[in-house]
Amino acid sequence: MLSSLEQVEGLIIEADRIVFPSMLGDQSRHVIANLVAVLVDANCFVGACTLVRVCEPSVRLGLLNFCGTERVERLRKSGDEVFTPLNRALEATAHKALRDGKFHEVFGVLRWWPEARSSVMTMFPPLTMEMADKLDGDVFVEAVRLTVDRALTRDTVRCLTQLRLLLLFADELKALNLPWTVTMTAIIRSALDERRPGADEVELMAFAAQLKDMAQLPELTLDLVSRIPANGRAEVLRVAVAAAENSQTPDACAKRLQGLAAWIDKLGESDADWLRSQLMSAVSRLLVRWDEPVYQAHKGALPAIPAKTVSILRGRLLSSIAGKAANTVEKPADTLIQLADTFRRALDADDLRTAALLIRDCPYPEFGNPARERLIEAAIGKLAAAGYKAELRPVSFMALEEKSTDVEREEQRSVALQMAVVLTAAGVPECSQLADTILSIVFPMPQDPRWAIHRMVGEPKRDNVGAMPTLMIYALPLLCSAERSPELDVILKMNEGQQLVAQATVDGLRNGKWNNAQVTLLFNALAPRVDLGPALPAIQTTVRHEVGGTGRIEQVLDGAPLTDLKKMLVWHVDLSDSQIRHVRPWARGWRLMWVMLRAQPTSLKPALSFLKDPMFLMGVKAIDAAAADSLRGGADELLHKLKYPWAQDALNALLQLQAIQVNGTPLLSDGDVHSVLRAVFSDEQLGRDTLIWMGQLDDPDRRVALHAAAARALISLAGDSSPCRFYPDRPADHVVGAMVRMFEYRVLNVLNIGERVETAMGAQAWRDISSTFPRSRTEVAPDVG
Repeated sequence: MLSSLEQVEGLIIEADRIVFPSMLGDQSRHVIANLVAVLVDANCFVGACTLVRVCEPSVRLGLLNFCGTERVERLRKSGDEVFTPLNRALEATAHKALRDGKFHEVFGVLRWWPEARSSVMTMFPPLTMEMADKLDGDVFVEAVRLTVDRALTRDTVRCLTQLRLLLLFADELKALNLPWTVTMTAIIRSALDERRPGADEVELMAFAAQLKDMAQLPELTLDLVSRIPANGRAEVLRVAVAAAENSQTPDACAKRLQGLAAWIDKLGESDADWLRSQLMSAVSRLLVRWDEPVYQAHKGALPAIPAKTVSILRGRLLSSIAGKAANTVEKPADTLIQLADTFRRALDADDLRTAALLIRDCPYPEFGNPARERLIEAAIGKLAAAGYKAELRPVSFMALEEKSTDVEREEQRSVALQMAVVLTAAGVPECSQLADTILSIVFPMPQDPRWAIHRMVGEPKRDNVGAMPTLMIYALPLLCSAERSPELDVILKMNEGQQLVAQATVDGLRNGKWNNAQVTLLFNALAPRVDLGPALPAIQTTVRHEVGGTGRIEQVLDGAPLTDLKKMLVWHVDLSDSQIRHVRPWARGWRLMWVMLRAQPTSLKPALSFLKDPMFLMGVKAIDAAAADSLRGGADELLHKLKYPWAQDALNALLQLQAIQVNGTPLLSDGDVHSVLRAVFSDEQLGRDTLIWMGQLDDPDRRVALHAAAARALISLAGDSSPCRFYPDRPADHVVGAMVRMFEYRVLNVLNIGERVETAMGAQAWRDISSTFPRSRTEVAPDVG
């Protein structure tokens, strides 16, 4: 680094200081550029920023070009101490280029540093013929965009006035450069659509309409489009499609769209893809209209759009469409027509739920976006007919009238429930937000989820032996099926819906109420989403208090709660590992359920016999909770209160049992082990016990792997000032320093596995942990453990 600095002309090195008598010029640009890149790669962002700032403005753009996108992005995100001075320097660079009339450099800086745009916008001169003569096409387009953006920042009167002046300039430019005029007109037309006069600006509406008439594109030809600047072509094609879509008659619209579609095979790949997407979006919007003549006219126009092979993941409803055997859709136009037909039939049949699922599973946003708008309109109409007022933008919902009878109120609530399901099924955030609002207002009470489930599935039916199951035992497998996923989503969103489902799950599994297929459904649908912790029986313990007021669990009482939990050891479930999706992380309680349900007395009895011991059962419960939550897990289960070796033996058993896997994957994934070790090193005594246990493992490979995982957990905890899970009045990293000292001592001095652990965890991680906690730091918070 020093030798490179010595090559920079105009820079003086004095002992430990670097002096810049003046701004650095172009003579050493390549050396400076390499130095900036090296400093950014080494995370020395302040140094890199300083080098850029001490260069003359004419040099700075070259440095950005050399560094490239990734390095510049890292500088932009490296904090205020770097961003603020660098932003000032680059704004000054753009301003000087602007004063010198070097518009290429101005937009070169803005390409790398968009934050300087607003500053440049205020100084940018008006467009003139003299300026246009000095610009190439792409720079001219950027100048137009900047000028239009500046107009959009003004109030409506000034904005429309400035856009009118730009339209007059575009008309003047027509005789000299028609392609540039077309580009400029398209950009201004988009701005007019964006800046419509508000409801309180009636007098300006006629002016805005006049400007839109002025901003009509001339008749386009393929030759004319090919001469439009490359960075303005997309805007022109978009406006051309929008103009065709707004033709006065369906026949005229279809004809114009077909004419544009004929260009696709003659354009470059990027422009062709953009035009294809715009055409498919336009026709899809027309396909979901209710006017049958319009629908039929545009339905015939869509196949004229040349197809592009599109690989997609098929949804459940899409698989019923023609061509379902293929994994690739080669004719998106045909597929869109079939989607539109299916969607319209669903709406005609008043089946909004099917229409919503069709949108969720659709691989084409060109269809999904307009169909979603139509679905929202239909859902809001249903709510209005039931006596509600709903709006999506902004989200609002309220009941307009009080129903007089219980039956009427039940039906009104039923409509609200159905529309919440429909909006949730669409699978988009804006619909989900409205669904959440409906649920919070109409269904705020704890008993509402049970009422909703009864409405969704009806009365329970007798099981195979003729017994009548409870509502939840009957309903839960149904709600967990793929076909009922929107209904399950709605229940889990309701107040206390999660608690109801969790309790029903534990009760059903504890009492062996479901068959193998039903349990598989539960694991796939609920394990990633529903916390079973509060529903699990609370194991009773006695604690022996020690000096200082701390205490460790002396004994686990084998009472009724523990007996209830052990019932699951009786019900062996023959689960098929390959049918379970091991979604990480599973929520609390599900690993414990899996272990207990798979505990066959024959093959797993030696390994799982500890489950019959109350102490070790509590250890598994605590390890499971820690694996599920890297921030809080294990606190409620008193993981830090377990006497040695309960927690360690439980962790060892879960790591060793190769038979306890999910779809061929260890029950405790690497991420789960990381979460467990974060919990372990949140308590000094628990951490010390675990490090000693890790060093006593017989398998040397497991010993190294666990120490590497322990180091990563310590690095993760370092600097974490959030409340500790076990001691909320202390930071999460309150004992990490002591744990690192013990970790290094045992790895380097006792076990002599330093090189193997460093290899397993990576040299950079090893340096991180050593530099974060130098050996001089030995302080430990008082009264820990």
